[in-house]
Amino acid sequence: MDILSISFPSVFENTFGNTESSAKDLLNGLKIKKDEAWYIVGNLAKKGGISPYKITNASPAEEDFDVLFRSALINLTDKIEQPMALTVGFPFSTYNVYKNAAEQFLKKRHFMVEYDTKTFNTLGVIKRSMFDLDTYDVIPEIVGCIIGLKKLLNEKAPVNFMAISLGFGTIEGGMASEDGLIHRTCFSSHGIQYAIDNLNRELNKTHYLNMQNVHQLDDAMMKASIFVDRKKVDLKDVRKNILKQYYKQIITPLLRKFFSNQDFETCEKIYLMGGGAFYPELVDAFKEEFNDSIPVEIAPEPEKLASIGYLYNSLRISDRNYKRSVGLDIGNATTVISTFQSNVAQPLQSTSVEAGTLPIQ
Repeated sequence: MDILSISFPSVFENTFGNTESSAKDLLNGLKIKKDEAWYIVGNLAKKGGISPYKITNASPAEEDFDVLFRSALINLTDKIEQPMALTVGFPFSTYNVYKNAAEQFLKKRHFMVEYDTKTFNTLGVIKRSMFDLDTYDVIPEIVGCIIGLKKLLNEKAPVNFMAISLGFGTIEGGMASEDGLIHRTCFSSHGIQYAIDNLNRELNKTHYLNMQNVHQLDDAMMKASIFVDRKKVDLKDVRKNILKQYYKQIITPLLRKFFSNQDFETCEKIYLMGGGAFYPELVDAFKEEFNDSIPVEIAPEPEKLASIGYLYNSLRISDRNYKRSVGLDIGNATTVISTFQSNVAQPLQSTSVEAGTLPIQ
């Protein structure tokens, strides 16, 4: 069964004036209306906005979640059958607080989205589409990552492993065993934004950054360069130092606090996932600490794993209806939507998950 995962940056901004012919397609030309205001979202906001933003770890009751949720929905047109089965998730640090709010949001079940297609089509118009929700679930992000990892690895998945998601807003971690998730080992703390904030402080000592926000600095961090006063500033050395300190000050204490010697003894592999897995400095730091005893690997599709795991959870709650299942990960840096793209259903691996428990097998 093929999986299609599409994504856009989790940023948006109020827009005024003309935005016609500013993108190549819907995904890159997201412009939606909420209440009486229009918003440009994702890549269109990054390119056409002044200071596109998203509140880190925003509640489902806030505008940020609503705008990004509706922007994700319009990308599902012609990809699924309705009413859909949907799964979303949150980091452990906010899961218990936000789960009820998310369920209240999804209980609406009917979502009308008004959007502008003139951003990518010269003959475009204002459209309104209705999306209907049948079943839904809200699960922890790390559980989604583990489900996604096990499904992608299939029979190659080890029995006992550590999953560490290096996200923008949070770092998530936990250990999976043959019996399920070991909750004692689960943690959630400061994500890559911690390092980006330090980058901001360091650059402000010598440069005027023209009020760039944390999401714009995130792009600079990833590219390891930034333009200031029309000159390119190399960030490789400062990025290396900042990420080294991030590992030492945030990650190392978490590993020592939540994982015992017995956990390390039984652990067959450490999988790194999330957008932070693309930073070689962080991967090298893990390998330097563990490679003598535990192999460290970047998980397949590291930035998509949560969404893929949510998708398989949606398949479970929809009685295995591939055509209606959706996994939606509204991340702090990126929103990822996953769907199945084949008409030929294949049997899933059997699980022993009881009703009401979190499936990670």
